[in-house]
Amino acid sequence: MNRSGKRQAWLYFVLAIALLLTTLSVGSAQASAAEGAGEVVPSVTILSSLPESNMVNYEMAIEVAEELQKLGVDATAQPIDFAVLLDTIYAEEYDYDAYTIGWSGRIERLDPDMFIHSINHSDNANAGGNNTNRYRNPEFDALADAQRQEMDIDKRREIVFEAQKMLAEDVPHVTLYSRANMQTYNKERFSDLINIPGEGLFNEWTPFRIKPLTDQTTLRVASNVNIDDINPLSSKSVYGWRNLRLIYDKLVRLSPEIEPVPWAASEWDIVSDTEIDVVLREGMTFHDGEPVTVEDVKFSYELFINEKVEYFASFLAPIDTVEITGDNTVRFTLKYPYAPFIMNTLAQIPILPKHVWENIENPANYDNLDAIGSGPFKMVRFQTGEELVVERFDDYFDPPIIDGYIFQIFASPEGVLSALELGTIDMVSYDLVPAHTEQIENNEGGKYDHLELTEAQDTGFFYLGLNLEKPPFNNKAFRVALAHLVDYDLALDVHLNGYGARGGGGLVIVAANEFWHNPEVPIYDTYDPERAREILEEAGFTWNAQGKLVMPEE
Repeated sequence: MNRSGKRQAWLYFVLAIALLLTTLSVGSAQASAAEGAGEVVPSVTILSSLPESNMVNYEMAIEVAEELQKLGVDATAQPIDFAVLLDTIYAEEYDYDAYTIGWSGRIERLDPDMFIHSINHSDNANAGGNNTNRYRNPEFDALADAQRQEMDIDKRREIVFEAQKMLAEDVPHVTLYSRANMQTYNKERFSDLINIPGEGLFNEWTPFRIKPLTDQTTLRVASNVNIDDINPLSSKSVYGWRNLRLIYDKLVRLSPEIEPVPWAASEWDIVSDTEIDVVLREGMTFHDGEPVTVEDVKFSYELFINEKVEYFASFLAPIDTVEITGDNTVRFTLKYPYAPFIMNTLAQIPILPKHVWENIENPANYDNLDAIGSGPFKMVRFQTGEELVVERFDDYFDPPIIDGYIFQIFASPEGVLSALELGTIDMVSYDLVPAHTEQIENNEGGKYDHLELTEAQDTGFFYLGLNLEKPPFNNKAFRVALAHLVDYDLALDVHLNGYGARGGGGLVIVAANEFWHNPEVPIYDTYDPERAREILEEAGFTWNAQGKLVMPEE
C-alpha cells in the first residue's frame, strides 16, 4: 500500500471512531434525558367484566391495553367477575389502575345530579363513594354544589352545561359508548309492556301494566349478570336494585313520563326551599303484617345517613333533620336548597321496617335473605348465581297484575337466547347482545315468531374509569392522550353493530338526555394515536432507549 492509501485508510479509521463516539454520546444523552425526565410510566391493568357478562367492555379493555402497549406502556386487560369488580373499585384500598364499567340510565338519573355530583364531586371520592375515579377539583365541586342548589331550572341548566365543559376538559374518565336498550319479550304470553329509556322492559311499572294472555301469571325474567346483593345498605348495582325496589317501597316513584308520583307518600308539601312535609299513605303494612309508620320512614333515612351508605351519600347529604310532626307526617329539613330532592332522594331511599333492622348489629353486612319490605312483591327465596323468586303481596295498596316473577341468572347471553327460543323465559331484564338482536330481528325459520323486539335509547353510558390518585392517570395530559387511543367507532359499529351511540373523553350526560346534554362540549371523541403521541410530547413525556414511555420531570 502506498503512502496515499495508508493516509486514506487512517482517515477512514478516525472517522469510524468519531462516528462511534458520537453515536454512544447521543445514546447516552438520550438515556440521560429520559432518566432526567422522570420515571418510566408504571404498568397498567385494565379491569373489565367477563366476556359473557359484557362482551363490549371486555373487548374495549383489550383494545385500549393494546394501544397503550404500542405507546410504550406495559398494559394488560384483566376480566373479572362483576361482583368482584364492584368490590374492587368501591373498596377502602384504591388498589386498581383502570376499569371498564357502566352507569345505567335509570329513570331518576335523567336529573343531572347523579352524573354531575354523585360520581364526580370530591365528597364522593372516598371508599364506597360513587366517585370511583377519585376525581378531585375544587372548581368543579363549586359548580356541582351550585347546580343542585339552584331552584330556577334554566339557571340550573346553565351551571350543568358549564360543569360538563369542565369534565370534558379534565377527562376524569373516558366514555366508550352508550347502547340502545334492545330488549325482547314473549308476545304470545304477555302484552302491554313498555321499554322505558334507561330502564328497559323490567322496570318498576311493568308489574302494574303487563297483561297476561294465558293462564301463566308468573313472569319469568332472564339476566346473564348475577345479583350482587339484596341488602339495601350495601347493594351497588342496577341488577340488585331493579329487584329491591319491587320488594321495598319508596315515598315517591317516577312515572314513565318522568313525573314524580306519590307512592308510599300520599302527598308532599314544599313548605320552603329547605322544608318538605311528607304525608305517609295510610293502611300500609310490611310483608310480616306489621304496619308501616312514620317511625319507619324516619328510621330508614337516618339509618342510611348514620351508616354512611356511600352509594346514596350524595342524595342524603342535603338532609339536616328528619322530624315526625304528626301521626302520619314527616318533615325533612335541608341544610340548603336541593332542587332534585323529590326526584332523587325521595324516589330512591327504601323504607325499611324498624322492628327488623334496629336489632341488627352490623346492618351493612346483613345477608337479608328473608327480605321484609312493604313493596308490591315479597321474597320467596334467593339463591345467588341462580334465581330470585318473589310473589305478589296481596295486601299491597295497589296489587300488581302478575302473581309474581322469577328472576333467573344465566351463565351467558347464549343461554338467555336459547331460553327465549324455547319459551322457558318470558322477558330479558337487560339489553340483548347485538348478534342476538339481529337473530331475533331476522327471525330465520320463524323460530322467534313469539318474540317482540323493542328499542329505547339509553341515557346511561359505559366508560373507561381511571384511578386519578395513581400515575399515569394523575397526569391530565396523559388522560387527554388516552382519550385519543380509544377507537369509538370500533365500539359502536363493530361491537354494538350500530345499536347505540359513540362516546368521548369526559362525556357524562349523553345526547339522549336532550334537555341536560351540552351539545357544545368539546369532548375528545376521535381515535388518533399520532395526536396522542403529540400531546404526550408537548406535555414533556419522553421515550427511553427501550421505547418505554417516561413521565415528565416533576
